[in-house]
Amino acid sequence: MGLVLVGLSLSHLAEGVQLVTGSGTTGAWLMAVGIDLGFVALEVALLVAPIDIRPAVSQYASPAIVGTLATSAEMNAFAFASHAQGLMIYPAIALGCAVPALIFALTKTGAALAFQKH
Repeated sequence: MGLVLVGLSLSHLAEGVQLVTGSGTTGAWLMAVGIDLGFVALEVALLVAPIDIRPAVSQYASPAIVGTLATSAEMNAFAFASHAQGLMIYPAIALGCAVPALIFALTKTGAALAFQKH
C-alpha cells in the first residue's frame, strides 16, 4: 500500500512542480523523486542510526523531513486542487495533504517494525 501511495504522490508532486515552476516533465519528476524518496530515506536513516550518533543524525534529518513533507503536501494539494471546481477544492486540498502524511506514517511504522526500533 505504501508503494502505491508513493507512486500517487510522485505523480501529483511532479504535476505540482510543473504547474508552479513551469519546468519540464523530466525535471519535475526528478524533483518529485528527490523530495518524496528523500524523506523516506531520512526517516529510515533516523530509525537505523546507532543510538550514539542518532542525535547528530536527527539534527539534520528531522528539519529536512519536516521540510520535504511540507513541500510534498503543498505540491500534492496544489495538483489535486488544480482539477477541482467550486467547494470541491477543499476536500481536494485535504486529500493532497493526506497522501504524504500517510506515506510518512507507513514508512515510520514499517521501518520501525522491520528494524524493531521504538
